[in-house]
Amino acid sequence: MKKKGIWLGYIIFALIIIFLYFSFQDSGGGEGKEREILFSIEKGQGVKEISERLEQEGFVKNSKLFQLYSFLSNARTKFLPGEYRLPREISFKELVGFLTSRPLAPETSVTIVEGLTNSEIAQVLEENDIVAQDDFFTALDELSQDQEFINTYEFLSDEVLNVPIDEARFQGYLFPDTYRFYQETSAEAVIRKMVKTFDEKLNTDIRAKVKGLDKSIHEVITLASIVEKEADLDQDRRLIADVFWSRLSINWALQSDATVNYILNTSKLQPTFEDTRTPSPYNTYLHPGLPPGPINNPSFSAISATVDPIENDYCCFLVTPDGINIFSLTIKEHNYNKAKYLK
Repeated sequence: MKKKGIWLGYIIFALIIIFLYFSFQDSGGGEGKEREILFSIEKGQGVKEISERLEQEGFVKNSKLFQLYSFLSNARTKFLPGEYRLPREISFKELVGFLTSRPLAPETSVTIVEGLTNSEIAQVLEENDIVAQDDFFTALDELSQDQEFINTYEFLSDEVLNVPIDEARFQGYLFPDTYRFYQETSAEAVIRKMVKTFDEKLNTDIRAKVKGLDKSIHEVITLASIVEKEADLDQDRRLIADVFWSRLSINWALQSDATVNYILNTSKLQPTFEDTRTPSPYNTYLHPGLPPGPINNPSFSAISATVDPIENDYCCFLVTPDGINIFSLTIKEHNYNKAKYLK
């Protein structure tokens, strides 16, 4: 009994020494150019997840030691959700002090609607005072070279990152949704959150269907971005997806007006013949097959339709001025419908 008491005393003494040591020693971070960077805690995150992210982002060298310190300092349940500006060189004591105090600023809600390009998203973010457009595009470039971030998601392939248009990096993978961002957030944090949301929305059912089609995620998202702009109704989207998959299987050009509008930054119901001759790798009138990447950031509806098409014998379709999709079984029928509906 006496020995147990002695050992217990030693353990308590050792824990006190560890606590005092890490209270005043540097946490082990300090690497990096910035003297201060933003760190966010999401609602529902526990000390284990917070500690691991602190290690991933270079604030601590050992997440387990920070967890132990949080336990010893009775702080493990006191971390507050929010965004913090943390100095690179910081002790465990200071770090706990920051993360259990009031965050930088309240959140701002912003809705990223379906089918926006990266440039349009940047504009929405700037108009809502989230981040500047230039900062957004700079962050796209920097994250495209961040191997640790890229390796986090299996769908971030070279095809996603090496598109012909710099502003289109990650396009298709910034999921449209209503987000809450902290007012002093960074462009990088915004992009990370949108890509993470895409990963979460791309559920096991969707991934299984992608595999069943024998296509890559990039191929599916690229086609989904075209389907997004070709129809509004789920039923029509599923029919159009099948028409496009069928064309791709026989190397028939997609001839999608949506890709021409993307190139020209227009929204014409029917581009002119001259429009369809515009040189661009995204021009599906000139180039059979899929364009190099998505032409926007498609909705879950468009993605679902693309992986779950309705099999049909249609070869063509058009959109009337009223937004109704008219499908044709033959080229002759399609030309008749064009003369009838697109006078």
